[in-house]
Amino acid sequence: MRGTQVSQMSAWATERFGERAAQVRGQLAASLLEASGNAQDAQKSSRSGKRYAYGSTLMARRYEALLDGFRAMPGFQSVRPHGSPHHLVVLDGNLFLPFRYAEDDTTPISEARVGDGRVSALVRELFNRFGPAPSYYQEVLDIATALPQDADAEAAEQAELAAARPVLAQLPDDTRLIPVAYAANAQAGLLRLHWGEAELIDDMGRVHWTHCEQIPLLSALPWVTPAASPAQRFDEGAEPGLDLTRRPAAERSLFPVAGSGEVTSIAAADERP
Repeated sequence: MRGTQVSQMSAWATERFGERAAQVRGQLAASLLEASGNAQDAQKSSRSGKRYAYGSTLMARRYEALLDGFRAMPGFQSVRPHGSPHHLVVLDGNLFLPFRYAEDDTTPISEARVGDGRVSALVRELFNRFGPAPSYYQEVLDIATALPQDADAEAAEQAELAAARPVLAQLPDDTRLIPVAYAANAQAGLLRLHWGEAELIDDMGRVHWTHCEQIPLLSALPWVTPAASPAQRFDEGAEPGLDLTRRPAAERSLFPVAGSGEVTSIAAADERP
């Protein structure tokens, strides 16, 4: 089974992660399914019509679940830039940046934005330092000029960059940024997941994908091989129990209970790396 999974991986994924590319891809799906399920549970527990519980929980858990999922893998590192509350995962020289690009499963990944507003100085630095060489340089200048910024905000961004750069400089120069873009909402959970390489083309978080692949959410589910057992008559086995158990978060996300709830906006805090 392992050989079959590897053979189905793209040349890009295999070049980045070798024979364990399928394992890495599956762990990304599993971690973000877990984070989304945790956020849905928090939203239900809040008993609020507002989506703050979902947004704030997903904001934290998307980073924590990636850390927990990849921590035991060879080649794992974590980095926490100064001023950021979150640790970023680096695996085999690849830095994962998770972000929500949509609340539905119809928005094209080509329209992805890193957040709902102006990106932080840290996000720009990650793309500039570890992303592909920009090919939309003139467009960046034109759009940035159209978005004036006051002197205090600009000074704050420069201070943020000055504090973050020494930590990022400790990573090897050949570290590559891998944006991990997902679509999710509080009703249905995780809907779509993509990874690849992209360049940031403006201060509003728009990206141009130089390579992008969709990650099947089913790749997170483990293959289970039942143990062989001697043949039995149908009435010789143990009587099945009737215990009712809660479905795991991954299953709830993949197969949500049908409902008529309207998709609502996720809190803006969810979009700040």
